Amino acid sequence: MIVYRFKVTFEDVDDVERMIDIRANQTFRDLYHAIVESIKFDPKITASFFMSGDNWRKGKEITNAEVEDVAQMAESKLNAHMNDPHQRMLLFTHDELEWAFRVQLFKIERANAALTYPLIAKSLGEAPKQKKISVVGGATNEFEELVDDIISEAEEPDVSDMGIDGDMDASGSFGEEEE
Repeated sequence: MIVYRFKVTFEDVDDVERMIDIRANQTFRDLYHAIVESIKFDPKITASFFMSGDNWRKGKEITNAEVEDVAQMAESKLNAHMNDPHQRMLLFTHDELEWAFRVQLFKIERANAALTYPLIAKSLGEAPKQKKISVVGGATNEFEELVDDIISEAEEPDVSDMGIDGDMDASGSFGEEEE
């Protein structure tokens, strides 16, 4: 049995690299799950691989989204699409931040019968968080607490010292104080 070793890097984040070993007869879905597991992303988000050449341009798409006339990850075997010993692919997630990855066939070798594939052969650097972190209501440091305080005060202005009676009359305007 043949195993492919893929080098996976973020397109916009330096110093993060994963090496994924996977059997040649496994699917793009298996590779996708190994990649997102190795960086602790949610495997349920939709994503697409795009076959590429040396110039990293998008070619044929293979997706996990339900799209007509586009190859599906679950049905597409890796070995049916590897036509270069250094085959390149792009992987794009279709979530809030739309992450982009470069995936390159790095090595082809014989499988080790004692191992279960896919497996993370090498992991360098800490991957960024998949989602944006909301500051409001989820403060984790003093600066974020200050921002939370400012935002909550801005949402509910204090009108007690503005010199007007805070009650509205039937017409919807503020009543005036009688002298």
